[in-house]
Amino acid sequence: MQRIADEIPGGVVEVRTPDSAYLACDGGGYYSINRWAVAPQPGFDGEAFIDALPGRLGSDFVIAETVDIRSPAVAFDHASGAVFDVKVLGVEGDIVVDLLGLAPRGDGDPEGV
Repeated sequence: MQRIADEIPGGVVEVRTPDSAYLACDGGGYYSINRWAVAPQPGFDGEAFIDALPGRLGSDFVIAETVDIRSPAVAFDHASGAVFDVKVLGVEGDIVVDLLGLAPRGDGDPEGV
């Protein structure tokens, strides 16, 4: 997620960890869930950012699907097995880039959860 956040000009990251940071999978494995909100610099063009992002991230990030929402958005499958959703949203008059990441973490139950 840091790689994506680094592409946002002047971005300031706020980590928004969900109540449960883990999601169980069939067969006993689990994924970690991470959510960040990144506030870009003034004058940020969300649509242009989303259009250019796939080319800037490199071959480890593959567009997973076209997201059919009103806000500019893109979903990625990463070579590591992680998946990422990137959405540009208007929040209380400000623009925020919402990053959601699901990363495979292992088999069994996550320790300490």
